Amino acid sequence: MNSDDLAFHALHLRQRDLLDELDELEPAIAELAALIMTASESDEQQEQQERLAWLYRQQAGVRAVLSETERALLAFG
Repeated sequence: MNSDDLAFHALHLRQRDLLDELDELEPAIAELAALIMTASESDEQQEQQERLAWLYRQQAGVRAVLSETERALLAFG
């Protein structure tokens, strides 16, 4: 295996990890959004909204890295 093959393999593994991470974030976001809809206490709702905003930022970051990873994979093609 040459260095290009190793780099391609590493990028492919990274892509899979990022896709798995997105798969984990999506249900957490949906669950928290549902909790916010039913939260009665304003302090609790505020805390959950902050957590939801953090999850959205995490999701956006993962998508950005995934996009760059996919771009790098395409460069090999």
